[in-house]
Amino acid sequence: MLNLKAYIRDIPDWPTPGVIFKDITPLLQDKDALKEALDGLTNLFLAEKVDIVVGIDARRFLLASAVAYKLGTGLALVRKKGKLPSKAISQEYTLEYGSNTIEMHEDAIKPGQKVLVIDDVLATGGTMAATCALIEKLGGQVVGTAFLMTLDFLGGREKLKKYTVKGLLNYGPVTPTPRAEIGVFGGSGFYSLFEGNFQEITMDTPYGQPSSKITIGEIAGHKVAFLPRHGDKHQHAPHTIPYLANLWAMKELGVTKIIAPTATGSLNRHIKPGDFVVCDQFVDRTSGRPCSFYNDLEVKHVSTADPYCPELRTLAIKSANALDIPVHDRGTMVVVQGPRFSTRAESKWYQQAGFEVIGMTQYPEAALARELALCYVNISLITDYDTGVDGIPPVDAKEVGKIFADNIDKIKTLIKKIISDLPTTSSCACHQALDNAAM
Repeated sequence: MLNLKAYIRDIPDWPTPGVIFKDITPLLQDKDALKEALDGLTNLFLAEKVDIVVGIDARRFLLASAVAYKLGTGLALVRKKGKLPSKAISQEYTLEYGSNTIEMHEDAIKPGQKVLVIDDVLATGGTMAATCALIEKLGGQVVGTAFLMTLDFLGGREKLKKYTVKGLLNYGPVTPTPRAEIGVFGGSGFYSLFEGNFQEITMDTPYGQPSSKITIGEIAGHKVAFLPRHGDKHQHAPHTIPYLANLWAMKELGVTKIIAPTATGSLNRHIKPGDFVVCDQFVDRTSGRPCSFYNDLEVKHVSTADPYCPELRTLAIKSANALDIPVHDRGTMVVVQGPRFSTRAESKWYQQAGFEVIGMTQYPEAALARELALCYVNISLITDYDTGVDGIPPVDAKEVGKIFADNIDKIKTLIKKIISDLPTTSSCACHQALDNAAM
């Protein structure tokens, strides 16, 4: 992937003294950078239903028209006052270096249409706020605002807090983002990791915001980033977790190793609730989830023959044994779509196929970690027997939550043991995952 920020040129004192203008013309002139930027903008809201895209006068038309084409929608225009030929409505607003009035044709948006607004830069947010107001006057519903760049130190997000804001390239805040070496994803019921000093940060990525704020603290001398994959209030179902944003945020923080505990069900009587399984394989039975960083950009075919880091797996097993935690040193997880639990027939099928555990979040999470050349290990806490295990009552969410809560201290202790015993150098090949992935 290209470093698109390298194609943005700073122009000081333009258009007025004290303003540093972000010039996108170098990006527009480079065919590869332009393609990646347009693909990235489109991907920000690819999962949303969009009826029409709105572009704002004038350079935003270049981006908005391309996104509309890729999404298969029409394009509505917002122009400066006096530039539209037919009957229009107007909205006055202030911006970072003056004031302006914008207009839309009265028939540009139909009542009830779901609207995506494209802009090149989010500064103070005045232009976008005025545009959204115009759309709402016409009866449209703003499903999102997508920016090529966000200048977060200028406070524009606050002005747009009632809307979903996503940026492809993010500048700021002024204070540097804390770096981390190790990432931890919290599973169902696992929403905090640190007890002492830690810092909470809000991040944005080309794929939207992660599941929640990321907390960064220190364990055994290592900087650790913690993110509950379902959100801090369990607001993301397994199929709606922003997996791409979560993994990208970890990579952007400098994380090279990820520990990923999950609440999972057992498909075998000998793997009991309260046991831990360090999975070595997964089988994907999900559908429709965004699952790759390489779509119509530069295509990469990464190998997931052995999807988990062998070094982290060995360390996790050794650490669990040292703590007298009941652990199984291998297991294949079948990853289902969720959020519902399996039917008896499905569960029987999975057992007959030889799978040991069942969960809802390992795909695409593990595969995306591999695409970013990160070391990744899953630690499955068995919370229940799945529906098809003979003689066992069907699973319910309340029981899953109880078993997980009863074992949360064990999970945290195990994670801290793994981190404290990490070797100073890595011998695995995870960081080479992309070396031979291009055709």
